[in-house]
Amino acid sequence: MNKNVEAEKLSRETLELYPAQSILYLINGVANNKLNQPKKAIESLEMGADFVVDDSKMLSDFYIQMSIAYKQNNNITKSEAFAKKAEALSKQQ
Repeated sequence: MNKNVEAEKLSRETLELYPAQSILYLINGVANNKLNQPKKAIESLEMGADFVVDDSKMLSDFYIQMSIAYKQNNNITKSEAFAKKAEALSKQQ
């Protein structure tokens, strides 16, 4: 089985048990981006970003993945906006 398919499935199933774990949303979003499913990636990443607390590196990772997903979805304006947010956070670290 493709590792991205496996990661998407496992993270989705685990989120049902642990819905407040931001890392699982990030894994799910990355897997969906790699599977060229930007709408699923955006949904997962937006939900998961709400659970990130005091971790600017992880939030930056969420924004990078959101930028990728919006670019795949041909929403260049939002893609660039999230890329800028990620860049701003990485400068704070």
